Amino acid sequence: MKKITLLIIMILSLVGTINMKAQTRKGMIDSLTTIDPEIRKYFPRWKICETDLQIQIYQAFKLLGFPKEKLSKNKIIILAAPRNDEYVAYNILLIKCGEVSMNSAEINSNFSSSLYNILSGESFYARANNPPQTEVRSRDYCYEEIPPDVPVSATEANAIINFLRPSDVTHAFSISMFEQSLKFGKSGFWISNSIGNDEVGYPFWSAGESKISLQRPLYANTHEETNTAIPYLLDITLGGVYKINSGIDPSGTALSWIPARKLNMGPGGKLLAGLDLNMPFHPQFGIHFNMEIPLTEMRKEGIELNDYAYTKVPDNVDFDTDNPNYGKYKITDIVNQLRGTGQATLFYYWWLGANEGKYDNFFRFDLGMSYAEVRQSAVYYDTTDHVNYMDPNGITGLQTFKPNEFGDWFYAKLEYRNSAFWPFGLSVQYSNQILMGRVYVPLVNWLYIDVKVATPLRGLRPYENKVFFMVSPVLRLTI
Repeated sequence: MKKITLLIIMILSLVGTINMKAQTRKGMIDSLTTIDPEIRKYFPRWKICETDLQIQIYQAFKLLGFPKEKLSKNKIIILAAPRNDEYVAYNILLIKCGEVSMNSAEINSNFSSSLYNILSGESFYARANNPPQTEVRSRDYCYEEIPPDVPVSATEANAIINFLRPSDVTHAFSISMFEQSLKFGKSGFWISNSIGNDEVGYPFWSAGESKISLQRPLYANTHEETNTAIPYLLDITLGGVYKINSGIDPSGTALSWIPARKLNMGPGGKLLAGLDLNMPFHPQFGIHFNMEIPLTEMRKEGIELNDYAYTKVPDNVDFDTDNPNYGKYKITDIVNQLRGTGQATLFYYWWLGANEGKYDNFFRFDLGMSYAEVRQSAVYYDTTDHVNYMDPNGITGLQTFKPNEFGDWFYAKLEYRNSAFWPFGLSVQYSNQILMGRVYVPLVNWLYIDVKVATPLRGLRPYENKVFFMVSPVLRLTI
């Protein structure tokens, strides 16, 4: 646990350093979700008329695989964030070439830094070697300002909409009691630390585990009808799962209103792996897969009593008659350990305004199978060693809970998100015979409220609560 904590601190420190450098280079800009639709047209926009730059931008779009018939050298428009200081270069949000466009993340990935700096006004175009400007940041190439009375196109509007994990910004940061996430740089990497196992219906500390993961997007989506909403066809996630001690006894704390935890993750950690694959021939449709695999087998271990949550000992639980401890020690508690979990599902996105080129309201449907396993160990105090032991072997009456009927295997989830000016989302999930709902709504452009509630639809197992409810603020910032 100490090693994992140290690793998290080192990674977050590195990410913080990267973010500080990026902020120094480009400067902070206000979150664009504060811009009312009626005044979005006041965002700086200009048309490129410099022949050499037109060719370079056109070639960048062409090399990325955009259809040639959709491109136009004479119709290249740039959308940028407003700036309050003329000594600061523009922050480019979107470049449109003919009928297609690239958002800021795609621009950073596919445009050279020298070309970007010229377009933004960071570097001179007409001077030798394009040196950085030291005075007022002005664009010294041929361009035509687009006056405010020209309407903003649908694609440009999408460029200034942020999701909870936005793909159209260079850096993003969000923190809540459920999850802490960072996106940094042009690579598109997300690093996250989350608590709970929502996939099997155990949110927040009810799962007894937390996980740190790295998500990497791969393979750009060149399908012109969907690449605005789905910039990549493949996302791969890798990470580790570790035990937490919080939630065992929340009484007397600020979180005393949340049900106490009864489930644990055993020592040794787990490997986390997952992927989302959108089909190239129809990116709205895809396959989701993820799993948590324990790295050690359950065995007899000495424990600190305060590190685990316990349930009562059933009458039928005792040492085997051939166990050396039979009649020697008394079993005092039961430890329930969440072991391997995983899901394999098919998913589909349905955008309500796709025919009009709008991708700010959608449903996602997931349907497939889920797996979750919980095993029990007995706890007793060894008066010879003066140690409390947790032991799963040689004891009668201990149970293993895993799928043994259709309802245990079945997984279904329906999610709706509105990512327009006032973004919110909600979802309903059935997994492990547990019904779980989630709702998040904004209070202001950078502060959200996230609510999760879960309840088993079958009989309660010893380690489950009838209802588990948790609400958390979410701080979200983007650059």
